[in-house]
Amino acid sequence: MDRTEELRLLDRALEHLRNKRKQLTENDTRVGVERYRSPDWYRAEIERVFTRLPSMLVHTSEIPEPGSFVTFEHFGRPLIVTRGHDGTARVLLNACRHRGARVEPDPSGQRRHFTCGYHAWRYELDGTLSAIPSAHCFPGVEPGTRNLRECPSVEAYGFVWLMPEGRSELKDLDEFLGDFRRDIEDLNLADFDVYGAESHEWDINWKLVVEGTLEGYHFPFLHTKSANPLFEPNTFFFDSFGPHLRSILPKRSINFITETERDERRLLSVANVIHTVFPNETVLHQSDHFLWITSHPLGPTRTLVKLRLLVPPGSTTGEDAERWEDNRKLTYQVQYEDLEIYREIQRGLASGANEEHCFGTQEFALRTYNDTIERYLLGPGEPGAPGAPGEPPGC
Repeated sequence: MDRTEELRLLDRALEHLRNKRKQLTENDTRVGVERYRSPDWYRAEIERVFTRLPSMLVHTSEIPEPGSFVTFEHFGRPLIVTRGHDGTARVLLNACRHRGARVEPDPSGQRRHFTCGYHAWRYELDGTLSAIPSAHCFPGVEPGTRNLRECPSVEAYGFVWLMPEGRSELKDLDEFLGDFRRDIEDLNLADFDVYGAESHEWDINWKLVVEGTLEGYHFPFLHTKSANPLFEPNTFFFDSFGPHLRSILPKRSINFITETERDERRLLSVANVIHTVFPNETVLHQSDHFLWITSHPLGPTRTLVKLRLLVPPGSTTGEDAERWEDNRKLTYQVQYEDLEIYREIQRGLASGANEEHCFGTQEFALRTYNDTIERYLLGPGEPGAPGAPGEPPGC
């Protein structure tokens, strides 16, 4: 973020505080609750959003050297993200080209090569088939043929991204990021390391996790003892960059920034900056580190939530170790307070108590986010988003 933009955002935050105003939309908004529980809606999101857009798979620091790997399921496809001897990060299908068994059972680690546990077909780090026991029984298969399938990917801005295939017209990551690219680039995320990673499955819809990062209305009530003492209530504001969002969450310390000379004011000393990479990634910038949240859908009411801090390399040992662990505990406490509420919301949706959610005028970012999802579901040549047309505004 350049200095001019930083000062503009600081001025905007101070204006919100002085005038007791919020970023508002003219009317409140209703969205049908079926989008949080319908199998048809979920299927449309996977087919028209997730499989047609780039996905942030791993941080660069999770595969730091040749042979490093991470495995996981990605919408029905078993993947290996690994770094080859040439230093290139690749995304390979974790399925042997003999009869489809996994070639790597562990979630992460270090390998010189990958070997199928069924018949010991061996593959190099770039996916090349290099050895077959009883090779004479396979006269039509030579080393270097029947390699592991490689998925299109790119390593950029501190992450390995899975690129879309098939019906997607989008092939370039920078096209996807658009004007948001500069913000992401300026974060220098490749210069940080993952710390304190946790992953848990929750009986919730994936959008609830993203929506919880797009408003500060709940802070005084849900985060009474954790986050609320640190942040100004209900002063959240945001900017859109295509489908992506950049949000500002001012801290209470912003009330004293006018005591500092304008040239010495720094946004991150008095606010958190939240980068929402559409559709399901959140990178929350705190003063000298980041919280990275992934909300990965497993079903209409089942979500894998991943929490990771991104911290300066080498800073989690020695005299700084206690500081980072205290930060992790507080940061994750806030997230788990949110997740427990999301679980209650999902149970409430199943009860039939509400046919729609009502977003207040100060929850403008929630409307913007849901509008963006609908635009993808209602894109050119698409049959339409389930239940989307005709949802009126108002409570």
